[in-house]
Amino acid sequence: SAAVQYTPSATYAAPPPPPPPPAKQTVMVGKDGLKFTPDNIIAKIGDEITFQFYPKNHSVVQSTFSNPCNPQENAIFSGFIPSMEGPASTTFTIKVTTEKPIWLYCGALKPKPHCAAGMVAAINAPATGNTLEAFRLLANKTMTSTFPSKPNGGYLNGELP
Repeated sequence: SAAVQYTPSATYAAPPPPPPPPAKQTVMVGKDGLKFTPDNIIAKIGDEITFQFYPKNHSVVQSTFSNPCNPQENAIFSGFIPSMEGPASTTFTIKVTTEKPIWLYCGALKPKPHCAAGMVAAINAPATGNTLEAFRLLANKTMTSTFPSKPNGGYLNGELP
């Protein structure tokens, strides 16, 4: 019996390589005083950003550029995460879902409003125009801040709140 020969088809292409795993970044909240470290975060869609909280009591709240110390509709909110010393045992992790800038602030009010004191951060802030520094200057002009009633938009210690 004659052997049948198979030749690979010219239209066969190798599957595309898998996408790279999401990058993970850590932001320290209140470790260096009333600030986020780092405060100017560059991230891609799918990346995860974990916030670690330091004394005494801080939060992460999402606002709009033009209204820096008040939550936007359906804002990301960690809730308040207290710590007596060192990083709190609770972390808050968000997954980046947009390439648009994400504006963040701390909603704590004591001893003075943290947002007005400059405790703001941005993910993917533009390098010109509505920059992180412009956002901080707007925040400095506010007198108070508000925050949502319950955590939203992220994971507390890896669990949905």
